[in-house]
Amino acid sequence: MSKTTSDQLKFIEHGSEEYSQAAQLRYRLFYQEHDIPFELIFDPQEEQDLHLAITASPANRLLAYGRLGQNSFNEFQIYQMVVVPEYQGHRLGMRLVQGLLEAAIERGANLVILNARVTKMQFYQKFGFKPVGEVFASSMTGVPHIKMQKEILR
Repeated sequence: MSKTTSDQLKFIEHGSEEYSQAAQLRYRLFYQEHDIPFELIFDPQEEQDLHLAITASPANRLLAYGRLGQNSFNEFQIYQMVVVPEYQGHRLGMRLVQGLLEAAIERGANLVILNARVTKMQFYQKFGFKPVGEVFASSMTGVPHIKMQKEILR
């Protein structure tokens, strides 16, 4: 699906129908295979974070999702990037990262961090993210991750 068809990049509200679709997609792709209960995928900061999605008409179907949190005055963090499997490879993830970076910069970010699955490290390097520290296992899933960061030069 390309941007010229009926897909839309937009911020969604915590608790909305699109947010519910995003939670289901996150669960299915990140947690279900590890037998983690659905309720455990949420954290207290989610309500105040920004939620960016790509949806498609008709029916406002969620195709991709990413979350942006603010850790401190000028440090932001990207979380939970996910794309519906049949739409992976269609540049939706790239559009989400660009949109989340723009939102962080608009809000005064000097540093944007994320914890990337090791298998996705090269994807984030395309946006200027650099690995920091050692590979670690996710506390919930055990999947190998690495912290990455991008300094925002002004």
